[in-house]
Amino acid sequence: MTENSSGTPQQPNTTASSRVLLIGAGLIAAVIGAAVFINRPSPADIQPEPSPPLVSPPPTAIELIPASDEQLDAPEVIAPSDPPIEPIENPLPMLEESDDPVRDALGEIPMGTIGQQYLIPSNIIERSASLIYLTSKGDVPYKLLPVARPAKPFSISDDGTQVVADASGFARYDALAQWLESLDLGTILLSLQPFLPLFREAWSYYGEPPEDFDFAVVIALDLIASTPSVDTTEARLIKKEAVWIYEDPSIEGLAPIQKQVLRMGPENAAVVKSKADEAQALWRQQIMATP
Repeated sequence: MTENSSGTPQQPNTTASSRVLLIGAGLIAAVIGAAVFINRPSPADIQPEPSPPLVSPPPTAIELIPASDEQLDAPEVIAPSDPPIEPIENPLPMLEESDDPVRDALGEIPMGTIGQQYLIPSNIIERSASLIYLTSKGDVPYKLLPVARPAKPFSISDDGTQVVADASGFARYDALAQWLESLDLGTILLSLQPFLPLFREAWSYYGEPPEDFDFAVVIALDLIASTPSVDTTEARLIKKEAVWIYEDPSIEGLAPIQKQVLRMGPENAAVVKSKADEAQALWRQQIMATP
């Protein structure tokens, strides 16, 4: 091994070294041959000499041929293709395009005539958010309900000493109570759960935080469920201008939605309150408990 001018060791040139070695070996062989010829003994003095050991010839130098640039290039690595993107099943529609998806989600659930009538008009989610908004304020959302006001006027009974509600008028609400009692609220709620972000969006149109919709539902249902049990056939009525009001301020001071429940009669009111309790429990369990 030699060193270059900088003192760094260099590998010898294999071909040149081999040639020098062969020339040197030839010169040494010629010198030895001449000496043997000059000083060779007479035939009588010649003793048989053992055969010299066989010496393998020096290996032939192999010239290294540098690889071409193409050979030095690393093999092309083919990156695995990205897995195909699975389509999202039933992506959430835009609010203004949500009517048909909502109808489809509820299509297999028995909704009764009243329920079907509620789903026919457009803007189902927006109307529902408005219904929750008004009810949570204690109002009765007459215009948003698919139930017309009873055609018959509010029935009263006047015995000459007091005016009370006439029990015969409670029958006007029997169909509504029976319809509520027939609803499978758990299945309906699960079917509507994917649309909850759209309900919150519609709720925000009232200037309320979207997440407050969840609590507004609880407030609306609690107002209905907490309606006191009052037999209105025993609660005296007094006339104020053109309408009858309850003489007892604890009854008259109730929210309009609660007084409407009372006007349905004790039996129908019990059904409505029970359904409100059930809906509130399901809502807390299925919606508000969801992270």
